[in-house]
Amino acid sequence: MSDLRPGAPWPVVLIHGTRTSHSQWDLQLPALRAAGHHVLTPDLPGHGGRRAEPFTLEVALETIALAVRAGHARTGAPVHLVGSSLGGMLAIRAAADVGSAAGPLGGLVACGAAMQPGPRGARLYGRLFTVAELVPGMRDGGWMFRQLLGADGARAYLRGGRADVSVVAPAFAAAASLDLRADLRRITVPVTLLHGRGDQFRMHERELAAAAERGRVEVLPYGNHMVNLVAPGRFNADLLRVLARTERAQQEPAQES
Repeated sequence: MSDLRPGAPWPVVLIHGTRTSHSQWDLQLPALRAAGHHVLTPDLPGHGGRRAEPFTLEVALETIALAVRAGHARTGAPVHLVGSSLGGMLAIRAAADVGSAAGPLGGLVACGAAMQPGPRGARLYGRLFTVAELVPGMRDGGWMFRQLLGADGARAYLRGGRADVSVVAPAFAAAASLDLRADLRRITVPVTLLHGRGDQFRMHERELAAAAERGRVEVLPYGNHMVNLVAPGRFNADLLRVLARTERAQQEPAQES
């Protein structure tokens, strides 16, 4: 059973989005580590150091579960699971599977993942994602890519390697197969849907938060879908605040018992 007593900050598992890698979180690592968090940043199949592997939902979920259990085993503390975009949707499913307040999971933060995708929408977005690759300024991290994310954000997004565009179809099909409402209903730890104000994946945020026993929405007054890359300083402060709030919420029952 997890030790919920006050102590060192809990470990954090960070799950990246489509076509990027563990390096999506480069700009968060210094702040998280300075605050005392042990951090794990696994690559999903088909991404980063695992680009030679096919992407499958089963292996992606196994990757997340193993990282959560590794963080818990290393520290004995509950784990914060944080996911972005596709990684946020997968984190919701993984959180429903890997544990509750009495298990290795302490809390969930899903960024840019408050949309219940359907097969048609996933296919459409996948096509748009693929077509964007044909734009000269976007291809291979070109000038438009840097314009959208900023120099530091683009560098972090690309440092671990950019997955081949062929990963998009299976990744989006996996997302479309998820029932996020049902998954959130199974999660008993605190859940925060954390988004930048300009995030396009916010359309179901209220109903998804309501599905979770301890869900809440927090819309940041800045940023877009890749808020952690375009406004890393502000995002880091807000993420640390959310993680600290989760730890307090989880520790209070233990202190009262």
